[in-house]
Amino acid sequence: MKKQRIAMLGDSLTYRFEGLHTVPDCEMHNFGMDGAVTGDVLAGLGRVLAIRPDKIFLQIGINDVLSLYCLWSEAEPDLRAALEGIARTHAAICLDLRRKTPQSALHVCSLMPVACGIDSCGRANKAIRMLNGMYEKTARDAGAIFINLYDKVADGDGGLGADYDLDGVHLRSAAYAVWLETLLPFLR
Repeated sequence: MKKQRIAMLGDSLTYRFEGLHTVPDCEMHNFGMDGAVTGDVLAGLGRVLAIRPDKIFLQIGINDVLSLYCLWSEAEPDLRAALEGIARTHAAICLDLRRKTPQSALHVCSLMPVACGIDSCGRANKAIRMLNGMYEKTARDAGAIFINLYDKVADGDGGLGADYDLDGVHLRSAAYAVWLETLLPFLR
């Protein structure tokens, strides 16, 4: 039986995700990059296309969100407009993948929350939830499957659960185990 070629696209969270190496009949290609933003993934799609993946899992945008000045300033600029810009780049990634790899099953993974300790005012997690809603629509419009990871690792306050939190943004191995368990049904 031929192994499925799996492409993981994203940032440092994706880069550190090694769980698919343990899944039989999967050949994992991890295109995660430390510090990556949506524009970086869009610019690097040629590498992904070259392997002709059977399935693609896209999880990108936390660095875009955390770099938004409107989350950390006292002013209340238009958060929705800033998030729509991120969502447009994300949609361009999805549409480019659909157009150039129609044989690949595309899966859009939600962003995960950040720890409440670094998001004491709650703006970052509010923005992440808003962007996840936009991503879900983008996935639907692109004929992709949306996978909600946010709810799987959020605590009662909507932040990254302590069992999953390494440094406020990055994940402990327990979070990667949840991520892998969530993806397994999509690998069958």
